[in-house]
Amino acid sequence: MLRSLLRSLLKDLLIAVVLLAASLVLPVAGFWMCRSEIGGTVFFFAAPWTCAVWSLLIVQLGGSRFWRGRAHVLAWRATHGGYLHTILRGTGWMFFGLFASYGCELAAVFLLPPSPTSRDLFPLFAYAPALLALWSAARG
Repeated sequence: MLRSLLRSLLKDLLIAVVLLAASLVLPVAGFWMCRSEIGGTVFFFAAPWTCAVWSLLIVQLGGSRFWRGRAHVLAWRATHGGYLHTILRGTGWMFFGLFASYGCELAAVFLLPPSPTSRDLFPLFAYAPALLALWSAARG
């Protein structure tokens, strides 16, 4: 019983570490990956998941301005509807980041003519929802 619990926790921790590492690397590596067909395909399917992680982190950490300390985070949470409301809001932004990133990518693929410029700018389309989350967090 304990062994299966530890195995499950280690598996979840490994998934979290891989997702966070990919979230750190992929926004920059995407400009290089989109130069090849296989790299662009991998980026197309992986970028929305990392955009969802970035959207969640930006809204929760950036919105609360955690660097100002615990008291500021608690005050922010109280003024924004409490713990449950801020968690649900962050979850909503996470799913928005996922689905809107896929939508922006599909719009870029089907609406823009194939060109080196559109290929080079493709990562900006993939992470546009995270930029929207940044704007929302900066607004307050």
